[in-house]
Amino acid sequence: DACDNLGMLVIDEAFDAWTVPKKPMDYSRFFPEWHEKDLRSMVARDRNHPSVIFWSIGNEIPERADTSGIRIAKELIGIIREMDTTRPVTNAICEFWDHPGREWDRTAPAFAVLDIGGYNYKWNKYLDDHKKYPGRIMMGTESVPQEAYENWEAVENDPWVIGDFVWTGMDYLGESGIGHTVYIGKGEQNTWSMPWPWYISWCGDIDICGNKKPQSYYRDVVWEKSMIEMAVHAPVPEGKKEVTSYWGWPDEYRSWNWTGNEGKDMKVRVFTRYPAVRMELNGKVTGDQSAPETGASAGTDSLRIFVFEVPYEPGKLTAIAHSGDRDIESRTLRTSEPAQSIHLAADRSEIWASRSEVAYVNVQVQDAQGRLVPDAAVTFDLTVTGAGELIGAGNADPAGMESLQDTRCTTFRGRALVIVRSDGSQGWIEIEATSPGLQKGYAGIRTL
Repeated sequence: DACDNLGMLVIDEAFDAWTVPKKPMDYSRFFPEWHEKDLRSMVARDRNHPSVIFWSIGNEIPERADTSGIRIAKELIGIIREMDTTRPVTNAICEFWDHPGREWDRTAPAFAVLDIGGYNYKWNKYLDDHKKYPGRIMMGTESVPQEAYENWEAVENDPWVIGDFVWTGMDYLGESGIGHTVYIGKGEQNTWSMPWPWYISWCGDIDICGNKKPQSYYRDVVWEKSMIEMAVHAPVPEGKKEVTSYWGWPDEYRSWNWTGNEGKDMKVRVFTRYPAVRMELNGKVTGDQSAPETGASAGTDSLRIFVFEVPYEPGKLTAIAHSGDRDIESRTLRTSEPAQSIHLAADRSEIWASRSEVAYVNVQVQDAQGRLVPDAAVTFDLTVTGAGELIGAGNADPAGMESLQDTRCTTFRGRALVIVRSDGSQGWIEIEATSPGLQKGYAGIRTL
């Protein structure tokens, strides 16, 4: 119901494993006995939800292209079509990383039984596969932020490619640090995931507290929801090099708080569809770049990434898109003043007096102007009184492993999140956050 109300488009995916296990204790143990019951239950539950636009029978199934796998796929598709003929069926198919040496063309039988071919991380196969199989409809079922532009260009330009889904929209617990960026020195090795205390994936466009990360602003430009955005890269430690994982994003921020780096060059990237950008720091021009005007790319239909080196000094950093002598649009980052207060903002002012009702309270460390202090790591104490209780509090730090039920919490990049629940009675839930030297934060939620 929530997805329907928000206007989201959903793929209902039934299985992550069929008969061949990916992990020792996965669903493959139950597939022979339970797959039909579970699949029918899923379809019956969701077939009246308009947000559900596809059924998926699997994701990166080990036996996806084997004779046994094709037989299972046909059975699963048959079950779905008995219950619902209004939606197409897909399967998320990846390269044969689990069968080294197999060529991509061996996937053809798996795609042949589907209404829509689901491609995981294989946008570079769209054109070749279309030439070989012109009747195949394709869709990106998983893709990474660093290839957002390439994936979306295919959707925009190739009518046989109907959409793209990123892995992943929001951070989650588990697959710890697969979206990491690290600095390594000589002799040090990168890893696929990250060790303890990492516990969050960190591959999402949105962090686990619901805040947009830099790659989400980049994607806004890719999707033409915005025409210009910018981010500042953290200084690279001397003697180190940055390594960004496949699912990761460079270590950059929408922040101009870089105390201790005065006079040092900061790498600033501007994502835009405008042909030229001028960079100004405290009103002084520090750079001006234009894209070559060649063919269609001379217009605003092509995404550009301009890179500036700006010597750091506190103040106001502005990227100004222009055409000739006409300024069009800008983005500004300002150095905040010192932290002065904790600000609480609940997502709702009223909830029902029911134990199933929760409210999310965003926490921000703010300066005297009411602006976020983006580098603030402030420890604060929570008090929840009245007609509710605390059920969770934490931040988005992928390696900040604190108890999510503790009443003491620390902000990450100036933010945290508190979740409260009604105790079933009518009245007020009152939330306070206090930290030495800062004005306390308060939020009140009425229970009806």
